[in-house]
Amino acid sequence: MRKLDEEATASTADIRAVIPPDRAQNSGLSLPTMLLGALCVLLAIIAIVLAAVSMNRQNVFNLGPAQTAAGGGSDAQVAGKTWLVMIGHDYGAHEYIDVQGNLAGYHHDLIREVCEAAGINCRTVWDSYPNCWDSQAGQHGRGGQGLMNGWYDACTGWSRTRLRDGTFSFSKAFLPTHTSAFYVRRGNPGNFDVDDISGKKIVFLDGWVDDEKCLARQRSITGSVLPVDKIVHVADTDKFMEQISTGQVDAGWAANTLISQGYYNGTILQLLAPTSPEQCMLDGSAMMSRKDNNFTIYWNQGFDKLVESGRFTRLCSEAAQRYGSVGTVACLNV
Repeated sequence: MRKLDEEATASTADIRAVIPPDRAQNSGLSLPTMLLGALCVLLAIIAIVLAAVSMNRQNVFNLGPAQTAAGGGSDAQVAGKTWLVMIGHDYGAHEYIDVQGNLAGYHHDLIREVCEAAGINCRTVWDSYPNCWDSQAGQHGRGGQGLMNGWYDACTGWSRTRLRDGTFSFSKAFLPTHTSAFYVRRGNPGNFDVDDISGKKIVFLDGWVDDEKCLARQRSITGSVLPVDKIVHVADTDKFMEQISTGQVDAGWAANTLISQGYYNGTILQLLAPTSPEQCMLDGSAMMSRKDNNFTIYWNQGFDKLVESGRFTRLCSEAAQRYGSVGTVACLNV
């Protein structure tokens, strides 16, 4: 028995000699330590995921105001936005430059009143008309680079047509429609025949609704479809008159309101109306904007308030007196 006890004692001693006491007692991690390590790994994974999501969101851009079901933005977004409205200076009493060199006219008054009624902040921006709508001789008109590229939110005083309707959105009209007419030198020395313009060279105002496509739709006029070499485009009404008065063209084709609205006094040019003019406008002059812009929505809200209160009618009457020395203001009966 003693021998066995000695052998057992020796065996135990041998094991202790191979495995030191401290190492034998700490051969594995305790449970709390293992749980703490796992928690640290989990937190590190969560941090990596959150960082990836954050980086992803940095590549998402808000391109415009939040849209509602009605197509508008939130009240805060609308209140904080400045709407830029393009306006020119060659539109009779509606848009012109006064003797002090300031932009003036009925449209400035209208923009101020409508935007105030709509509760939006508007600023006018002067620019050339072709930057709203442009056309080249013999070609279909197209959206101007200013409005297409978002230089401003809207252009003032543009009539809705079939072609423009496919490119831009329009507000409710605030000016009446008009038909087109020919303009010749006073006394018609060339005996221009409004019913047959075969072989005649005609000048047009670039970008205006009364272009060569409008003339081509006049079925009562023989030769209304002009070849390209008989089409002349000019940028403004001064050049339009110059082309006619100097005999560079046989006649001009434009709105039948140019003399009555003060563009010309009638001593140089004479209006010759077609026998049965066909309308080229779908509606009267309005605000024109890109289809992805909400300006016309808010404009219509303000415009409706002016109409309902009677302020729109009074505003136009006041403008007719204020700007009467420049030309007539075309008031719309609403």
